Amino acid sequence: MAQHSLVRTHAEAAELHGRASIDGDHNSATVQYARLIAAWRELRAQGEDGRSVLTGLLHDSNPRVRLWAASHVLEFAPALAEAELERLAQRPVGVVRLDAEMTLSEWRAGNLQFTQD
Repeated sequence: MAQHSLVRTHAEAAELHGRASIDGDHNSATVQYARLIAAWRELRAQGEDGRSVLTGLLHDSNPRVRLWAASHVLEFAPALAEAELERLAQRPVGVVRLDAEMTLSEWRAGNLQFTQD
């Protein structure tokens, strides 16, 4: 898949996953999660080019996109990712804030791992 298509898929799936999660539509959330992870894996396989794309998503206007991008960027640029997660954790009470707080907590506790599968 072309890089611009992967970026679009990653961003769209992040937004749709967030909406489905809030709506309690677990089936749709699962489908979007699978799309998101597939795009991440393809970008990851592209090495530096893929890392650059993921880092660029930290500046997306959508906080859900930034949340997922930061979660994926933790693997190779933890300082950048943590800074964005900290910003998201300062948002008004809501799912994005909670997810950012939990991601930071789990990361700092050493509970997040990135597998090569």
